[in-house]
Amino acid sequence: MRRFLKTVRWMLSSALMASLSVAYAQADYPNRPIKIIVPYAAGGGADQVTRLVGQRLGDRLKQSIVIENRGGGSNTVGMAMVAKAPADGYTLGLVTPTFLMTQSTMKNHPYDTIKDFSAVAMFGDAPLFLAISSTLPVNNLKEFIQYARARPGQLNWASGGTASTQGLAGLMFSAMADIKTTQVQYRGSSQAMPDLLSGRVQFMFNPLPSVVVHVKSGRLKVLGVASTEKVSAHPDIPVIADTVPGFSTAGWFGLVAPAGTPTAIVDRLNREIGEILRNPETRNAMIESGLEPKIMSPAELGRMISSDFAKYVKIFNEEGIKPE
Repeated sequence: MRRFLKTVRWMLSSALMASLSVAYAQADYPNRPIKIIVPYAAGGGADQVTRLVGQRLGDRLKQSIVIENRGGGSNTVGMAMVAKAPADGYTLGLVTPTFLMTQSTMKNHPYDTIKDFSAVAMFGDAPLFLAISSTLPVNNLKEFIQYARARPGQLNWASGGTASTQGLAGLMFSAMADIKTTQVQYRGSSQAMPDLLSGRVQFMFNPLPSVVVHVKSGRLKVLGVASTEKVSAHPDIPVIADTVPGFSTAGWFGLVAPAGTPTAIVDRLNREIGEILRNPETRNAMIESGLEPKIMSPAELGRMISSDFAKYVKIFNEEGIKPE
């Protein structure tokens, strides 16, 4: 009996110490650099917004935020690294709608999109803009559609693959505008940009941050935004649906952690990012680059991810798109 009680006391003591150790680790968080994996090549819109928020997050947490670009596999290379990382808050992942599409389009998918991640925070909406090479002799959307219809199969457009907001936007636009075009797939928008600038591909749907500098230089033209309303920072850019009725698609940027990351850590990150997005300087920087800051709780982001995931599964099933 004495040995039994001693064993019980030892087990309770061990459990208490383990619990205190976890609590201390959470209270001490972060005590080393935090890595955010961006599953895109450096230089694109996802990379830019992550670095903008990441720098400010590092200032608030008083720790280094390391941005690691791991493009490839339509996001799955980078996001598989996040899914397999320790659930301790030191490895996070940047997600976009593409994150929710790949499970429907890829065989041997390396993770479960819903079960293997915890929602952390939303950064903001990223309206997609139709950008064309300035080598094309057109100045507005109607002229562009007429130009494309007169050259069936001759225009190429850049995307991150069918399982991307760019891919869906390009396919939907070509179908709804009644133009015949060819999709050219890249690992990221930064890799597609040289070909768009040179005219090797003629158009691309993309968030404004990665194209705005080239618009200002005159090397690209933006013909419209794929949202249902004009963007507040760029009211001069027309809504594509005014010319192509019913056309709209959206992008967004958010942050996730490996499933099982302690709630206290997730909530801390969410609070800090919320304060960053409320900061007028940060908000203005995002809005001027074509992003609309949006604050969500982890629960709200989790519900949005689950809802959009189900929506994309349905769309791909209805379109007969099978995993390859």
